[in-house]
Amino acid sequence: MRTAAALSTTAEAGVAAAEAADAVAAQLAAGVDSERPPYGPGDGGVAPARDPEGVPSSGPPRCDLVLVTVTGQHVDHLGDVLAAVEARLEPGALLGAVAAGVVAQGSEVEEGPGVAVWALAAPGGWVQPFRAWTLRPSGGGVTVAGWPDTEPDDVVLLLADPHSFPAAQLTDRMAERQPGLRILGGMVSGGEGRTRLAIDGQVHRDGAVGVILRDVPVTALVSSACRAIGRPVTVTDAHADAVLGLAGEPATAHLDRLLSGLSADDLALLEQGGLQLGIVVDEVADAYGSGDFLLRGVLGIDADRGAITVGDHVAPGTTVQFHLRDPVQAGVDLTARLRRLVAGSAGGDGHPGALLFTCLGRGRGLFGVPDHDARAVTDHLGVAIGGARCDGELGPHGARSVLHGFSAVVVAFGGEVAAAGQLPDVADGP
Repeated sequence: MRTAAALSTTAEAGVAAAEAADAVAAQLAAGVDSERPPYGPGDGGVAPARDPEGVPSSGPPRCDLVLVTVTGQHVDHLGDVLAAVEARLEPGALLGAVAAGVVAQGSEVEEGPGVAVWALAAPGGWVQPFRAWTLRPSGGGVTVAGWPDTEPDDVVLLLADPHSFPAAQLTDRMAERQPGLRILGGMVSGGEGRTRLAIDGQVHRDGAVGVILRDVPVTALVSSACRAIGRPVTVTDAHADAVLGLAGEPATAHLDRLLSGLSADDLALLEQGGLQLGIVVDEVADAYGSGDFLLRGVLGIDADRGAITVGDHVAPGTTVQFHLRDPVQAGVDLTARLRRLVAGSAGGDGHPGALLFTCLGRGRGLFGVPDHDARAVTDHLGVAIGGARCDGELGPHGARSVLHGFSAVVVAFGGEVAAAGQLPDVADGP
């Protein structure tokens, strides 16, 4: 298995696509070890493609999957970008998306133009692309059309529109219908009305695109950007996305008491990053760590009703705990999980490549420096990475896949293929 990645920040979309795709082709064809990828942002000098013996190649190298992500500056040119990549790499499957930011190598482009190209050659693996979309029957409810048939140990790599695709409901249904299926990826868009998702050259403005990966070894980890405050409590009253009661009292009364006891440092974090609610999924645990909560933003507080509105439906009886976005905790958590991932592959062939899907709530705004998550992954794994900045990240949570928030999901390729029903994921506490 081999991967390659490159990033171009050239303003002209077609030129940027050619630069990045040519760099990826050169890495694959020349047998460049992905631990030392020679091409980075804006590299214009591209070596000629050569076979592993150094002989110039007459055609593109083997390429089973290519993921192309572009920033919003290229929203009207995604088709042109994909055509340039297709012509140079001739991949078996080609995924593309406009995202709020792109990831390649050790860089995260949060502003300005960016084209990131990541490629995978997986001999012996099977890669099947698909397109899914949302149907809203007249009788109510939401249905996903186009979802593929999968086997128990398949991995689904998914890019979805956060404005139209019900990813949370989908992962809930798949957890019931096909336990153990791993759905990994993120919710990507250039903004409201600026969603562009592509599969094999066809560009769509809604829904989702993805690939099934079969017999392709994958390990995933999820790292949270948040730290718990207060204590876990039970939701005693709720309606839709409004939490009305916590531990038998109005939800706002509980929150007021919690906030009044915060330190000056925590109050500063609250002002900078807002408040999140962690929702426990596995209620059988005796104690809860950072990996036990699904994080949802607190969207509003209604003191008259005693209600706290969050970005999800929370049922009475659910255990929850408030959280703050904390850059120190986020860095420590990601580092610990990456170290465990590396330790788990010690003695084997390691991980030749990875994808990073990192939340919009992380990045420079959280850490105060650029490229935090991308550099951490590159430094620890030493591999070619690609990916995107997301408005929701799809990754493991125990024995199922869920839609995360304020998180970084790392999808590492290589290692042993998991047996059916086993999830080789790094998702619990550090």
